[in-house]
Amino acid sequence: MEDYALWRRLPFPGLRRGENLLRAGENLALIHGDLAVADEHVTQVILFVDEGTFRPARADVMGLLEEVISRLERFGEGMAIEERETVDAHCQYAVLLRRIYAEFLRMGAP
Repeated sequence: MEDYALWRRLPFPGLRRGENLLRAGENLALIHGDLAVADEHVTQVILFVDEGTFRPARADVMGLLEEVISRLERFGEGMAIEERETVDAHCQYAVLLRRIYAEFLRMGAP
């Protein structure tokens, strides 16, 4: 519940104008979009907490989050610490979503 409460208070990570969005053959804006899709799937957890309704997404949310985390880690390789702020915020958010959704699946499974 601690992770859930944190997620509900935490704003979705943003992209700042003018940031270098292309790196290592990847586009941070596309990763950002995939993280938004995962975040939308994770909203199923709200129904579970509020109403006890266990309705997991049809998509492979855990696989999507693993992919997003991996892409973010590759994206951030070799960046200076001061450049990593946005990438790290996205990665931390994705890791939080992964923990929440994994617990949701564990608790809701028959």
